Amino acid sequence: MESYFEFIITCNEDVRDQLIAELADEAYEGFVETEHGFSAFVPGSAFKREVFEQLLQKYEINPETVPQRKIEQQNWNAQWEAGYEPIIINSDVIIKAPFHQSSKKYPYELIIQPKNTFGTGHHETTQLMIRLMFQQQFENKQVFDYGCGTGVLAIMAAKLKAKYVYAIDIDEWCTDNVPENMRLNGIENIVFEKGDLSMVKPQNFDVILANINKNILLNSFETLSRLLVNGGILLISGFYESDLRDLKGAAAIHQLYLQQHITLNDWCSAEFRLQQA
Repeated sequence: MESYFEFIITCNEDVRDQLIAELADEAYEGFVETEHGFSAFVPGSAFKREVFEQLLQKYEINPETVPQRKIEQQNWNAQWEAGYEPIIINSDVIIKAPFHQSSKKYPYELIIQPKNTFGTGHHETTQLMIRLMFQQQFENKQVFDYGCGTGVLAIMAAKLKAKYVYAIDIDEWCTDNVPENMRLNGIENIVFEKGDLSMVKPQNFDVILANINKNILLNSFETLSRLLVNGGILLISGFYESDLRDLKGAAAIHQLYLQQHITLNDWCSAEFRLQQA
């Protein structure tokens, strides 16, 4: 059976997202965020050291400083399942994989199949977004999940009785993973499309969810404001609390005004409202 290589890469958030995208194009099959970067997993037969080192150097990372280890494939799923625990948020939501067993019942249960796509609920930003979502009214609302990953936030919106949820992501893996997670949760009112913000047709949303990163958010406020109804809500995350001032200023240019923010381990999530004259 084929073995895998794991590489533990230290980098900032912006480099992480770009490097992951490029590694994904080189047959890397899994990524796990860490406190200081991420781990990348690739089958031994697909690993090309010269390409890997060139990519690291492109982002000013010294390949010699990147730890690596070999993982036998027969232990891969067992190791993943053993270390992957359900997430419970505010005693209201449990996010778990299909193989998890839970004796306690929660008001909301999200079943997310862990694959190569971000969004198992373990990252602070996902938890912060869900906490803010519980403070909003979703029933009969039109919702847009921008950068949906596994679809966890879109599915949460649907379970909160949103009328319609539109979700997009540039990740190829989402094409299979989002519909699979919809089926696992019995959700039918989410429409997923692969692509970026430029492909979204003019329409009006009551709520927009955007758990991405600071730079993408800064470049997206203009378009997102056009997609919101007047008085509509924009929930964002994927940035540190120290970045909130910059985001607040950029959002205000497009009539998006900060209502509140919450934090967890320096990560931040914020609620904005579109208030046009």
